[in-house]
Amino acid sequence: MGQLTQTVLTHDRIRIAFDWYAHASRTAIIVCPGFFQSKQARSFQRMSQAFTDRYDVVCMDFRGHGRSGGWYTFSSRESADLEAVLEWMQERYTAVGLIGFSMAGAIAITTLSQRRWPVVRSLISVSAPSTFDRIEFKWWHPQAIWTGCQALGPGTGCRPGSPFLPKPRPLDLVAQLPVPTLFVHGTRDPIVGHQHSKRLYAAAREPKRLAIIDRGRHAEFLFRDDPQRFMQLVNGWWDQTLQ
Repeated sequence: MGQLTQTVLTHDRIRIAFDWYAHASRTAIIVCPGFFQSKQARSFQRMSQAFTDRYDVVCMDFRGHGRSGGWYTFSSRESADLEAVLEWMQERYTAVGLIGFSMAGAIAITTLSQRRWPVVRSLISVSAPSTFDRIEFKWWHPQAIWTGCQALGPGTGCRPGSPFLPKPRPLDLVAQLPVPTLFVHGTRDPIVGHQHSKRLYAAAREPKRLAIIDRGRHAEFLFRDDPQRFMQLVNGWWDQTLQ
């Protein structure tokens, strides 16, 4: 079996789309793109294909992105999207690893902290904010402008809802994570400073690991700028925690 597009319905009636790269494995990876990114974005298609060397892969669109319905609420209601995908996966797999980028990393932390999913064995949080209100996006900074321009392309965009809805704080919940967690961040992230991952790591319980990438940029750019290094780091973590 190759790549299939599937949909699931959340408890608040939002249809969530995901690509399923199936190769009859009993272990799978969920790839969760961040704000303004979708499963159709080139970086996430390449990354998903790279993971298929070892695992089945699901790459999802959060609400307000790609082929999913609804409006994006900046982590207020997106846990319902991930929960719907996890419910679908726990009927098909015995072990699941989850990798979330930027806001999706924050969503993954809050989702897994508030409800136990036995099928989920491992989490990787990439460039996640510790709290939404402390994101340091300096849009006027040349590096931020350059990163933003490079992020544009097919599969990018968002249908934004209200950014003012109450949001869970990953920093308040990360100690409740029931799975081994790898926190990854770049030192040249102009959107979410690497201190966020340091705070999350300090508050999380073992087993955990912190990987700070020297001169690394934001989220999927850690993969785009050096895919071999990124995949070695991530696959090394999966080898330790998904076997």
